[in-house]
Amino acid sequence: MSDTAARRADIDAKTEVLAGILKEVGCEAAILLVPAHIAWFTGGMSLRGLYAEAERPGIWTNGRTRWLVCGNADTQRLFDEELDGLGFMLKEWPWAGGRAQLLGDLVANKKVASDRPFPGMPQLAERLRQELRSLYPTDRERLFDLGRVVAHALEATARGLNRGDSEQEIAGQLAHRVYHHGADVHTISVAADDRGAKFRRTGFTEARVDTRCTLQVTAVRGGLHVTASRTVCFGPPDDGFRAAFEAAAKLAAVFRSATKPAATVTAAVESGYQLLKNGPFEHEWRLSTAGYATGWVAADELRRSGTDEPLVDGQPIVWQPRVRAAAVVDTVVVGPTGAVAVTVPEGWPFKRFTIGGRSYEVPDLLVR
Repeated sequence: MSDTAARRADIDAKTEVLAGILKEVGCEAAILLVPAHIAWFTGGMSLRGLYAEAERPGIWTNGRTRWLVCGNADTQRLFDEELDGLGFMLKEWPWAGGRAQLLGDLVANKKVASDRPFPGMPQLAERLRQELRSLYPTDRERLFDLGRVVAHALEATARGLNRGDSEQEIAGQLAHRVYHHGADVHTISVAADDRGAKFRRTGFTEARVDTRCTLQVTAVRGGLHVTASRTVCFGPPDDGFRAAFEAAAKLAAVFRSATKPAATVTAAVESGYQLLKNGPFEHEWRLSTAGYATGWVAADELRRSGTDEPLVDGQPIVWQPRVRAAAVVDTVVVGPTGAVAVTVPEGWPFKRFTIGGRSYEVPDLLVR
């Protein structure tokens, strides 16, 4: 099966999902306007360019057929480069007229559901959120392809940076490598030396690297997001940082072993807490979130109002154990017996941990 045919099969399946949801809510059609939902439904349609919110394309479907809803300034590129052969028709507005008029015409005298709040229209956002959790086959392939891009960009940048480089310079080098492979940067963090111990979300500044550096990036391509980190040291790390990194790496392995269908983030964190209990890092877990759902969104909380959402098979997860200045961040996919790594080390040092009879390879420090 060709890539286009496989992608179309996934989109056909998603159209059937929308048909079932429309039946549940008693509507004859749905309009999708949220970027994550559009990317999911189209199998990764990318928008690049400067858009006002009211100019952004949408999707219209009755559960049998599907249309791209867009302005005339975007139609040609979106069909040529994003949607060719995928079974979409077109509902177009002239740029000078605007989207609102077309949407008004589409919903007039019809019972329509939407993923954005509109008066009198059933809401789909929370229902669709459940559908976005597990990836379809071609979406999963593209996630793993992006994982290789992210791992390569991080590791090549870490191997090439120099003592005295600023966090800003390193962020620029990392971004260059991500863009070079056709992905976009969602966010970058670069933490020189001990700055990560003070700030769990570091961004990047004029601070210069002396002894070590932790690089983290979230990249997006075709609507899918992947996040990972790598740490490089100039010379052997001091005992304190080595101990913190060892603890973070062990936590990463424990979290991966708990990444199974029906498991929860709370259960994984509690397992990790037992690992740190009565030690020097006992309270580190309190200082930042252990992980998020990812994929069609960069980060989605798995605990809402104190309630855990069980993981589902095929769901992408970002685990980010942090212990003082150390961080071991990677994207994985929920598997029947534990996590399947997406951002696999590529000629990079790693630690192998065996838990419950299964081995997990976690990125180690690169000492230069």
